[in-house]
Amino acid sequence: MVKVQKLPNGQLVITIPKKIAEYEGIKKGTKIDFNKAKDGILLKCKE
Repeated sequence: MVKVQKLPNGQLVITIPKKIAEYEGIKKGTKIDFNKAKDGILLKCKE
């Protein structure tokens, strides 16, 4: 399950399951682009 959390400074943070991050090679600090899709959003990791 992906969670969106709000930090005390108002910033929103997306949390993804560790297993998905490991499978996709996502590490702390990875930049992700958001694109609007017909049924939601698409996420694309930038290396």
